[in-house]
Amino acid sequence: MINSDIFLILRVVLFFVATPFVYKALQSLDLSRIFKANSGDQIRIILMVLSIILGYFFVDVLMSLFEHVNDLF
Repeated sequence: MINSDIFLILRVVLFFVATPFVYKALQSLDLSRIFKANSGDQIRIILMVLSIILGYFFVDVLMSLFEHVNDLF
């Protein structure tokens, strides 16, 4: 069994690795249809916040899966 401290460190490292990828993926969405004209700053802030939230959820799901598999053995 792997020590739980390793999973904690890996969770933090993967969060900082996954968040830019999520941000790049969210940039493909056309949010200008939802927002008013000339609201580029608000769209960027929403994208940053969403990428942090979704990056956290992605890493949390992935690490929970690894922790459960580790508990099986």
